[in-house]
Amino acid sequence: MKNTKNIFLAPLFTFALASGFGGCMLSVEAEVPDVEVTQHDVAFPGVPNASQLGDLSTGMSFTQERPALDLPKGIDSSVQAVSIELVAKTGISNFDFLKALRITMVPKGGSEPIELIDYEKAPGAAVGKKLTIASKNPVNILEQWKADSATFTVEVAGTLPETNWTIDMSVHFAGKASFKY
Repeated sequence: MKNTKNIFLAPLFTFALASGFGGCMLSVEAEVPDVEVTQHDVAFPGVPNASQLGDLSTGMSFTQERPALDLPKGIDSSVQAVSIELVAKTGISNFDFLKALRITMVPKGGSEPIELIDYEKAPGAAVGKKLTIASKNPVNILEQWKADSATFTVEVAGTLPETNWTIDMSVHFAGKASFKY
């Protein structure tokens, strides 16, 4: 009797497994919390007599090559610039002179800049050799990230240094990807 019961239950169990797996959906999700893209030695020209002139502004652009992000169809993804970090290198010892900063990105073949950071220094705030700024409103730049290069523009304002100066600039990105089948 015991063997008959197992023989009868085996097809039912097999059917239940088959129908259960047939009704399931495969879902994969991944997060990349921090990808750092650094440009070393971004150079700015000094402004002679800047201390006598008061607040001024200047900008610098550079193009950065990177592997194109080529995702297969069906993957739902997002990439956001979540913060930037500036490190004083030569010609300056800190960022106390800085009153405002704006960083934009234009992907290869693009025409409209995407604002990554818009910063204004709080009155009386002291800034050291390193300045980290979180994005107030990170936007999805996945389409722009798919290009194999991008031009970044750094605009600074304040009582600018009188001698040439360089910084390292790191942009921190976060991403998510999901696939459902």
